[in-house]
Amino acid sequence: YLVYYLSSNKKGISSTELSRKLGLRQKTCWLFKQKVMRGMQSRGKYPLQGFVEVDETTVGGQEEGTRGRKNMDKKLIVFAIEHSGKGISRMYGKVISHASTKELGGFMKACIDKESKVKTDEWVSYKPLKEHFANLMQVPSGKKGENFPQMHRVIMGFKGWLRGMHHSVKHLQAYIDE
Repeated sequence: YLVYYLSSNKKGISSTELSRKLGLRQKTCWLFKQKVMRGMQSRGKYPLQGFVEVDETTVGGQEEGTRGRKNMDKKLIVFAIEHSGKGISRMYGKVISHASTKELGGFMKACIDKESKVKTDEWVSYKPLKEHFANLMQVPSGKKGENFPQMHRVIMGFKGWLRGMHHSVKHLQAYIDE
């Protein structure tokens, strides 16, 4: 029943809720849930192709007086989405320590086919990646993500899901892989 609850609940289910429904210990449900998530995660064997958008975001709460990259308690995540028609077919994400060319480039080279048309914002760390991705174009971010509407829907959906279900960034990469 545990796998059924994990796979059929649209917004996911917490280990404490599984514990109540199944009459098991919360730690047992948490451990089994982690194993199922690990089994479902993408192996990254198939790079994103066609038209791909890449953007980074931060998660981890708000601190008064600090915004964006200045807050060291926040976690930085880079996302890449593959467009298919009017929708999104696949996505990859990774927790990174800095939005440097080395880290962004490592993620992009591992997850995106080099022949893809890649769209990013004008963050300076993307510019050197034009050597590897010939079809990389940088565009201004615009107000409230207007130049990246689907990417920002993915990011806002992920942040809402994270706040509603997990309340923590401790196992963030595992949540992204799910």
